[in-house]
Amino acid sequence: MKKTNATAQKDLKTMEKMVADLQLKLVESEKKHQEHIKSKDTLISALHHQLFVLKNAQFGRKSEKLGEDKQLDLGFDEAELLAAQDIEPEELIETRTVTIKKKKPGRKPLPKNMPYIEHIHDINDADKHCACGCVLTHIGNETSEQLDVLPQVTYRVIHIRKKYACKSCEETITTAKLPKQPFPKSMATAGLVAAVIDAKFNRHLPLYRQEDMFKSMGAELSRTNLGNWVVKAADWLKPIVDTMIEQIQKYDIAYADETVLQVLNEHGKLSTSTSYMWFFGGGPPEKRCFVYQYHSSRQDVIAKQFFESFKGYIHADCYSAYVNLDRARINHVACMAHARRYFVDIVKATKNKPGIAKSAVEWFAKLYAIEKQLKEDKMTCEQIKQARMTKAQPILIQFKNWLQTQQKTVLPKSPLGKALFYSIKHWNSLTQYINDGRLEIDNNRSERAIKPFVIGRKNWMFNSSTKGADASSILFSLVQTCKEHDVDVFAYFKYALESVAKCTNEQDIQSLLPYNVNPELLQAQRTIPVLLHVDK
Repeated sequence: MKKTNATAQKDLKTMEKMVADLQLKLVESEKKHQEHIKSKDTLISALHHQLFVLKNAQFGRKSEKLGEDKQLDLGFDEAELLAAQDIEPEELIETRTVTIKKKKPGRKPLPKNMPYIEHIHDINDADKHCACGCVLTHIGNETSEQLDVLPQVTYRVIHIRKKYACKSCEETITTAKLPKQPFPKSMATAGLVAAVIDAKFNRHLPLYRQEDMFKSMGAELSRTNLGNWVVKAADWLKPIVDTMIEQIQKYDIAYADETVLQVLNEHGKLSTSTSYMWFFGGGPPEKRCFVYQYHSSRQDVIAKQFFESFKGYIHADCYSAYVNLDRARINHVACMAHARRYFVDIVKATKNKPGIAKSAVEWFAKLYAIEKQLKEDKMTCEQIKQARMTKAQPILIQFKNWLQTQQKTVLPKSPLGKALFYSIKHWNSLTQYINDGRLEIDNNRSERAIKPFVIGRKNWMFNSSTKGADASSILFSLVQTCKEHDVDVFAYFKYALESVAKCTNEQDIQSLLPYNVNPELLQAQRTIPVLLHVDK
């Protein structure tokens, strides 16, 4: 009996242990199950967020503005908000209505240097007599202006080279030489090729559409010929772009970015593979240059080679090619707009609900409000630096502490966790802008410079060869530098192509930089020639 009881007790303890083990396993299994569910929920949330961002990028508004109620209150500090709450209700009742008169839309006058024709309208001779019998006297004119358009005119340029011979010996014959031509032994003039470049790289008109356009004007020009002339023009103008590169590398503030480009006939790569157009900008504001370079990859070495001798600040996003540049001589200035965009996407996805993301956007708004005020006050660079140290730096210190506190409360792999991680990881680069009044809070200048290429890329889709891609980068560099300095693109290319063949030294090339060309010389390129002969 005793043995039976002992056995039963032993079995009971064994069963209790088994139950305890099973309960422990059940708890562990439930814990793993909950973690699995949590992980799946995080993934689903991240995918929902990614889907929203992609749909918004494709179909939504591109603006990152969140509405007046989300922006206007951000100029107040917390202390000011608390102070406002202590105001007596009676003091809040009194309001003042301000009526803002809308400006009536007026017609802007046409430029005085625009070519014009005059039509003089007179009354009939019979009407020049008064009812009293006297002759009316001309006392003045009433003048009005209209704008008319003459479609692009094509005309032939006939070179007549005079020949001379000696009638005495009948052996010596001398013929006048042609001026040096950028496109010898072809029908292309500098003006024609300048028009093609302007249409393709400034107005984003593909060559096949230009071919149709010229055909409608009576000129049969194949797109093959047009393309060959464009590539030849790029060869002529490359020394100017090389000089622009030197200008960027000599100055101590630069900009960089890159975007994708498809090249069909690239050696060693499929026609569907991706290449890149890199953007580099810099130089003093009055001599700022924009340069585009085609490369088959996005490797770090490309930026490293371009900035090999550069010393100073580089505005760029946080791609490794820029982050890993030599920190002993290069300070990376990250883009605050990039950091802000992570939070803006979350605010849009959550339909503007209160939370960490919305609060982060409010912190960014405080910093941008300071920059807006500095721009409106038209301060010097030194004044801007001092103002940033006084106003922006305290906010940045508080903002960083706030970011680090919030990071502890969210999942690292969630969209919000990634947004917080990005800002904290790149904080030193994001706050570099306060150290020099010439620096900018974001890299929007680069994004604006790369945007025209993206628009053009949608129209011509891809380059057919690496040679074409290189030519595109040279010509696009000059087009965007012209636009940066409000230089007439067509007039510049016509003048540059006529002049570059005559250059003999570096000084001649310097004179052809877009911001160095005399405006009067450019204006002359738009002069309509007098057509003396029209064959019927």
